[in-house]
Amino acid sequence: MKIRKATLKDAKDIKSAHYHAYQVNYRGYAPDDYLDSLVFDDAAIQRMVNHIKENEYYVAEKEGHVIGFANLRYPEEDIVEIGGLYVHPDFQKLGAGSSLIKKVCQIKKAKGYKKLILWTIKDGPSIDFYMKQGLKPSNVPEKKVGVFIAVRFEKDL
Repeated sequence: MKIRKATLKDAKDIKSAHYHAYQVNYRGYAPDDYLDSLVFDDAAIQRMVNHIKENEYYVAEKEGHVIGFANLRYPEEDIVEIGGLYVHPDFQKLGAGSSLIKKVCQIKKAKGYKKLILWTIKDGPSIDFYMKQGLKPSNVPEKKVGVFIAVRFEKDL
């Protein structure tokens, strides 16, 4: 498994991982009509191209194919936030998500960042995964993010 910085050529695969992970992982956590309204088309891919131009993305690559990604934000001077971490359902549980978190932590710690944070669905499917990665629930109040109630997890780098 290779972890690398994303390029614009990765937009379609990143959007595919994002779309399919939403469809599979969030059933039962988000309304079906919301999930069914999501579209994976050329316009969605173009939005991803634009997002990659303006944001920092890392991808997990297996046998030359992008299977997952993490996008990063910087809410405070010494904090890096994973704004989204998704692995295509066909490739989950193979280490891509763990490898992405490990690589992001390694790179950002070397650049002087002190803490990694992320938000995830309250009581959602990723809680155990994040805890296995060393992230812990924070004392920051939960918030509404789209159709979800989100909780913050964090870890010192």
